[in-house]
Amino acid sequence: MLSEKCIGKESNGYYVINKQWAQEKLKRIPAFEGGEFDGLYYGGDGSIIACINDSKEEHIYKYIEKLQNCHYTRIFKNSINENDFYTFSNGENKIHFYLINSLKTVKVIAEPFYDYSTFTEEKNIVKPAIIASSVCDRNFYVRLPDNTLVVIDGGWRIEDWSLYDHFKLLHETYEEMRDILGGAETVHIPLWLVTHAHTDHARMLEMLYQTDIKDKFVIDRILFNFPAENHIFDFPPLTEEKISEMSVNLQKWHNDAGKEFSYDRIFYNCPFPLYDDPRYDVKCREFFKNYDAVKIKAHDGMKFSLSGVDFEVLHTPDDDMPTIFETINDTSVIVKMTYRNSSMLWLGDMGPVPSDSCVQMYGSALKCDAMQVAHHGWGAATPEFYEASKPSVLFWNNSEFGFKYADKYQGFGKTRTSTDLYNMECVKKNIFCNRIRPTYAFLPVRFSEKTRTDDHDCIIALSAVSDRIVMMKLPDNKLILFDGGWRKEDWNNYDHAALLTKLYDEMRLLSGSENVTIALWVISNLYAHNNRFLENLEYCDFYKNITVEKAIFNFADISKTEDSGCIPPDYTDTLLAALGRTGAKQIPARQDETVSLGEVTVRVLYANTDPSQTIADSSVVFKVEYKNASFIYTGDMTDRISKTLIEKHGEKLKCDVVQIANHGWDNCGVLDFYKFCAAKLQIWNNSEYGFQFFRKSEGYKKTAVSTQVFDLETCKLNAFCDQVKPQYFCFPLKDSELEYDV
Repeated sequence: MLSEKCIGKESNGYYVINKQWAQEKLKRIPAFEGGEFDGLYYGGDGSIIACINDSKEEHIYKYIEKLQNCHYTRIFKNSINENDFYTFSNGENKIHFYLINSLKTVKVIAEPFYDYSTFTEEKNIVKPAIIASSVCDRNFYVRLPDNTLVVIDGGWRIEDWSLYDHFKLLHETYEEMRDILGGAETVHIPLWLVTHAHTDHARMLEMLYQTDIKDKFVIDRILFNFPAENHIFDFPPLTEEKISEMSVNLQKWHNDAGKEFSYDRIFYNCPFPLYDDPRYDVKCREFFKNYDAVKIKAHDGMKFSLSGVDFEVLHTPDDDMPTIFETINDTSVIVKMTYRNSSMLWLGDMGPVPSDSCVQMYGSALKCDAMQVAHHGWGAATPEFYEASKPSVLFWNNSEFGFKYADKYQGFGKTRTSTDLYNMECVKKNIFCNRIRPTYAFLPVRFSEKTRTDDHDCIIALSAVSDRIVMMKLPDNKLILFDGGWRKEDWNNYDHAALLTKLYDEMRLLSGSENVTIALWVISNLYAHNNRFLENLEYCDFYKNITVEKAIFNFADISKTEDSGCIPPDYTDTLLAALGRTGAKQIPARQDETVSLGEVTVRVLYANTDPSQTIADSSVVFKVEYKNASFIYTGDMTDRISKTLIEKHGEKLKCDVVQIANHGWDNCGVLDFYKFCAAKLQIWNNSEYGFQFFRKSEGYKKTAVSTQVFDLETCKLNAFCDQVKPQYFCFPLKDSELEYDV
């Protein structure tokens, strides 16, 4: 019963507290008069919370007068959407109080007085930005105009923390912070916000003071609000047996990667439970003590103005008192950040309880330009909250791969709410953590509507169904299909009919018609992972909706290659028969052969009938030209082929778009080839996640060459397949579509 949690009462105009610690530290706290007293409760960290129902604004004014008569002085006032927040002090105590107008409830929070500053002078040294970490899928930073860094949470998923060296993770994070600050040796953090007490949101502070880089951080303030222990559901303790069991399972899962399942699945869909520390708030309070920072318990209405960027506390667990919090996520602190009238909401792992509180308190005032999606996009904030917020840019503290392939076994399913949020009409940009490089949204966030295309442009489309498929829409709405397949691991793991139908859905959306015409099917080589669509097309329900006009290919004799055994002996005949049944005109891919598709020309840059070592060495390389723009499609081109192309074409290889050969793995073309291409847009038929965490156990190596290709100065954007949505690029390119950051 909540009544058992009461720690005091009203008496003679003051709160009388029956706890010894409070009697010593909180003396003569004036009682709020007016409304219905609903009890006095422990708020954690030396604070008490008085809850009053059925109150009115006039009672607030009477309380202000009472405090002044008791020698309290107002030190702060803030107003947000007709909610007024006050802080008074008499030098010994601080009293925060506010009326939640929509609920007619008042919270009075008293705590021992401590001093802290809420302001730093604005210095316009750098362009301020919100930054999604590439080291971890839990970290965000705000670079302030004075080149200091606000940190939001800071931790790692249990799986990552269990598998990787902790100190290496911390060092990598430090280097990332340094880079964001232009190489600064010391990382100055005026504010570190810990939204709630979960390990994946606070591991960095748990460990940082124990490392050899602890002196490279200057932390001024740590902002948090953990509720009192007796108002958190009594979770069973985390036993050593469970920790040991989880550690063994994780290590076995890691060792099986690439053997029992594809390597990239190691990061998601663990078929066993993972355990988190249920009372991490107790540990947080202890390791916070190891930092010289002022530890500030957040309260509604608090406002920090740091170098011109404002941080306002909208919600803390205090708002929902008295209650027993059944999940730590519902104790998340919600903060609104504003810079030059552009706002961002930081939500932590906010669940339905704080969602409802915020909607009731603030309504349309929640409208923002950017938002950190609650709880990594898993079951979290309510549709009503997102509808009130209407963000243009979403920051997901999850990898895009993690959102697409949601963590089903752990109960972290990709929910209808988060899927609807991703697809909200107001959302113009989704930014994920854990990419190859940090992603910036510069402040103030101003997202301009980009025109996808007009009826006369070609469109290059990168499939979200597979990391092997690229398409191009022609001005007459017909398509060029480049290869068309799935990697072996995906093809073995997922329902074939579903994969094929999803690809058809992408094609019909791109062409704008249920009846899709493939003007040219470009087939680069005989690898099965490139040809699964062709191989299975005739068995699809939508077969009659696909018309194939032409196909260009070079099925070389690969019987003597090292990897000929990876495809069936009669596979060439199978594909030729499948092509024959489409009725397509079959065009041999000969050197310098051209195919005219109206204003678009497809030219064969390289074709070889005598591969030297692998099937990849028989790859055909194509160049698509339209309105003085060019796109080179390399398929699985090898280093040898790329050198031949340099000798034959040299400077003529320059193009606007290039597809990186062989998925960015070993033998993907020499660096000089891509330098000659000097493409603004580099397309990788691989997932970004697959490139970043390359599949060691499958023998696929991310080479120095592919890393250098990614970093070429001539490239404005590296685009990867297998995202949540297909990606579209006008051809000829529009510079506005090549902006990596917002």
